[in-house]
Amino acid sequence: MDYYETLNVSKDASHDDIKKSYRTLVKQYHPDKTGGDDSMFKRLSEAYGVLGDPDKRRSHDTKESFGNVNSAWEDIFSRYNFADAFDNTFNQGARGHDVRVSLNITVEECYEGTRRYIDVGTGGFNIKIPQGILNGSKLKVKGRGQAHPINSSAPNGDIIITINILPDADLIINGSDIYIDLYLDWIDILLGGEFEIKTKVNRVKIKVPTGSQESKTLRVIGKGMPLPDGDGYGNLMVKLRTNSINLNNEQIELLKKIKES
Repeated sequence: MDYYETLNVSKDASHDDIKKSYRTLVKQYHPDKTGGDDSMFKRLSEAYGVLGDPDKRRSHDTKESFGNVNSAWEDIFSRYNFADAFDNTFNQGARGHDVRVSLNITVEECYEGTRRYIDVGTGGFNIKIPQGILNGSKLKVKGRGQAHPINSSAPNGDIIITINILPDADLIINGSDIYIDLYLDWIDILLGGEFEIKTKVNRVKIKVPTGSQESKTLRVIGKGMPLPDGDGYGNLMVKLRTNSINLNNEQIELLKKIKES
């Protein structure tokens, strides 16, 4: 119950103001009077019993002030989620922040696998990059991240490494498949045959079917990048391209005869 509100006075009201308001309200709500209110009369008596005594009033105001302060702190803790922050700092799950870095590797390094030395300020170490790792893959090194800023007993965070395969002018990697262009003379594309392809990561023989056309894509199964799980290889996707066609008169006449036949 708000004693000041019950007596209809402000919190900085003087002792005389409190007494005067009490006497007015008591007369209004006295049970012996018509329209009296016994419940209100009792609340008035309780309020004046506290506010009408300087010592009791002082004690009451002090308790109210501390109550408001506690309420304010509770609101702050609730609003800013300090409780969760405390848990993240001192409970069993607390640990330091993770460190995130990017690492660029070549197509050859992806194909063969490699090792790299990394130093992110929390100490240097070697890390193994497995064969066939996919572009954008993440490797985690546990416990090599930052220390907790407050809780010294908490474990360090992790290092999260994102792998980027550098673009290559001679081939394109999509997942575990390799895409390349094979330039042949137009007559070789037309007649077909077996041709050898040398890429930056392997050497492959490919059969071009007779009657093929420029821009046709041939698939060579199992001649792509190593699969991430180590069980086999992706495919080599070969797009046929033709060089410029420069025919002499004899070749032109021959083609005319072929057309007529």
